Amino acid sequence: MIGYLEGLVVAKLDSAVVVRTSGGVGYQVNLPLPLLVEAVGGEEPVKYYVVTIVREGEISLYGFPSPAAKKLFESLISVSGIGPKVALALFSAFSAEELRGAIIRQDTVLLATIPGIGKKTATRLCLDLSDRLQPATELPEPSSGPRGELVSALTNLGFPEKDVLTVLRQFPAEDQPFSDQLKQALAFLGKR
Repeated sequence: MIGYLEGLVVAKLDSAVVVRTSGGVGYQVNLPLPLLVEAVGGEEPVKYYVVTIVREGEISLYGFPSPAAKKLFESLISVSGIGPKVALALFSAFSAEELRGAIIRQDTVLLATIPGIGKKTATRLCLDLSDRLQPATELPEPSSGPRGELVSALTNLGFPEKDVLTVLRQFPAEDQPFSDQLKQALAFLGKR
């Protein structure tokens, strides 16, 4: 598998560039639109973190500016209904940070604006990835204080702790009475 390429852009295609490495080999790398626009042939070397996709009769390379963007692309294509072309379309419309934020916020309306992604696919994308994309440091501490009591109350009502913690991330930290927080959490959990 090819994971990283560095070299000179020797040709620019509709949705890809050809990168010639120092060994003289040219690799065709599919790029998101913003990266494709930046790619200029000449003496300035380019560096791409690459995802290699092997399909029957075809090997495709997809390039990204950072390891984090590469990892997000790999997460996207792990979701049923999201192939490399649709994932690349998402990266062409949004930066990696915007895309990650939309998935974490479960903004299905925004995601469904991309051709190839309908409401059902956008919902599946958010359900499959929103928890995986959350930074571990943002999890509320379930065992202490009013937040812990809220987690305990909701899990005792039968809601999975994973869902409870996801919903509680959306709330401001304890600036409301317990009963209001409970009502608000129940309203969000009822929509899931």
